[in-house]
Amino acid sequence: MPYIVTDSRYPSNKATEVGTRYLEALAKYPPDESLTTEVVPAAVTTTHQGIKVIGISDVKDGKLEEALRRARDFMVMFHSIVGFEYTVRVYSKVEEAMASIGINMP
Repeated sequence: MPYIVTDSRYPSNKATEVGTRYLEALAKYPPDESLTTEVVPAAVTTTHQGIKVIGISDVKDGKLEEALRRARDFMVMFHSIVGFEYTVRVYSKVEEAMASIGINMP
């Protein structure tokens, strides 16, 4: 199954607000290992535009729709923070991408 990748960005002056909201979101939506395995729960870096956070989850077979819904619900908790932007994307694993063009991995 694929990966769900979240990419968040926000102004540096919102770090405390985002951090507090993150803990609230984790309390409401703790990791659910029946849906995904967290490969990168949250990796944080700084940029000249603010702070960037990525998360990567490995989706269990047959759980993509439910895992996506959960990821979106988690991220909706940040909507009221001015300047907070994010994407939630599905990435194919290399084996899946290669199979889609008729090539099997060794």
